[in-house]
Amino acid sequence: MKNDILNTKKLGYKFYFQDGDNQIACFGSYFTGKEEIYVNDDLVSSKRSVGRKSTHTFEFKEHNYQVKYHMLNIITGKLECIFFKNNEQIKQQEQTVLPFIKDPKRAVLFLSACVLAGYLGGYSTFALIDLVVGK
Repeated sequence: MKNDILNTKKLGYKFYFQDGDNQIACFGSYFTGKEEIYVNDDLVSSKRSVGRKSTHTFEFKEHNYQVKYHMLNIITGKLECIFFKNNEQIKQQEQTVLPFIKDPKRAVLFLSACVLAGYLGGYSTFALIDLVVGK
């Protein structure tokens, strides 16, 4: 890609597919659910998705393309991305939101620690505000 648009996208899934001289770059945000598909740095499809499955359909140079996302495991954030050209599957890739946690048990432990840290942080903040304002 000329400018590699996805390098500006910090937190999300990034998939790259090659179709001849054209590079298809797919981005999905972890937090907002926004999905974007680029062909040679040009945005061709964009939408927000909150479901486990999502499909983007677009045309480029007289060909029909589809990019399908499917969340395989919500706990580990394992996402599958399938690239189609003229209704024929070209390539399939998978990524995990936490690549350092491939074991679901470790993922649950990590997420539980995050929840506990958030709870303690929120409780501490509330207690501090109540202490200062409650007087």
